Amino acid sequence: MKSPMLRLMNAAEIIDEIARLPENEKGKVVEFVRHLPNAATIEAINEPADKLPRYTSMDEVSSALKDLVNNA
Repeated sequence: MKSPMLRLMNAAEIIDEIARLPENEKGKVVEFVRHLPNAATIEAINEPADKLPRYTSMDEVSSALKDLVNNA
């Protein structure tokens, strides 16, 4: 079985193809794009976390948040 040949498309061509989709399929495209991480999110994901505080209970989290608010 031959695999289909794919060609590269530029953004304008992709947008034209999306515009031709039925509404329910356009909605799927919108949902996909809305959940793509942006550069700031990717940077935050890759930040070192070894020096961040660790909590073992919600009481500890609550106490830390109160301290942050009181010291702001």
